[in-house]
Amino acid sequence: MKRVVIAWPALDAQVTAVLTEELNPELTRAWWDMLPYRSVQSHAVVADGHFYHLAPSAEPVHTPHRTAEDRSLAPDGSVYLSRLQHLLIKYAPLLEPTVCARVARVPEEDLPTLRRVAEQCWESVYRTKRILEVRVTRHGVHPDHWCLPIQPRVVDPDAQALLDDLHAHTERIWLSPPADLLALNRGEIPLGSRGQYFSTLVYVNGELRLLGSTTLNPLVAATFDQDVPLAALRTLLPRLTAMQAEFLGHCGFHDLHSLMHRTHRALPALRTREEFRSMTTALALYVNCLRRWALHFFPWQHGEDHLFSAAAARNR
Repeated sequence: MKRVVIAWPALDAQVTAVLTEELNPELTRAWWDMLPYRSVQSHAVVADGHFYHLAPSAEPVHTPHRTAEDRSLAPDGSVYLSRLQHLLIKYAPLLEPTVCARVARVPEEDLPTLRRVAEQCWESVYRTKRILEVRVTRHGVHPDHWCLPIQPRVVDPDAQALLDDLHAHTERIWLSPPADLLALNRGEIPLGSRGQYFSTLVYVNGELRLLGSTTLNPLVAATFDQDVPLAALRTLLPRLTAMQAEFLGHCGFHDLHSLMHRTHRALPALRTREEFRSMTTALALYVNCLRRWALHFFPWQHGEDHLFSAAAARNR
């Protein structure tokens, strides 16, 4: 029986997750193979009773999800690996009946610790913006170090230089927030109608989601579909991403804007599906990492006084 340790050093807390290999064997193996890794803990702001982190691999995007289940009906402690590259753990009732593939289960004796960590994670995302690192390792293994996985190389030297830059940019912001996003959240980017920038933050979150999990992740998955020609993939990527790249560049994400346009120019040099996959996977991970930070630093607490549901307002 394989076990995984999920730890939060800043909270002096950890839980053990037992793999449920019989449910989704390929997906469970994909998670096991990417261990150990580190990430930043996030918390759901719509579905409520689960928290999650971004995994450093694109394997969940395309690996078969054989046994999916409604997470809102699953027992607390259920661990899922989603096509959004998220490792999710349910710890309380869920409001969103999303279907997902389970890869592990946190045992009953660890649930109090799990819920305590989840509450502190909620505070960090909703109010304090404290960054909580999460470390995921195989049980009994204590690695000295970890580094972000490197994508397979491509032949063209300019395309390889871009791939190296994407990796370096992602590595730089994997555990530390990017300066351009912090500047945006401090109101230092002169964009926002009538002097306010809350609306800009809303649109940035939406565009990063659209660019990463809604566009680039499906393109990565499409590279495994032999019915989708490579020429079609090369044509679709710039058409689906140019508008978001331009808008986000206006919002201060100059590195993203530059990397996206370099990707567009490099597409003719990517001669195989594998090379296209390497580039798109690296770009998707970078964008999804940016989105993770945008969600973390968004001022969710501003809805606290005025935007409670009728039922919640009655109970306050």
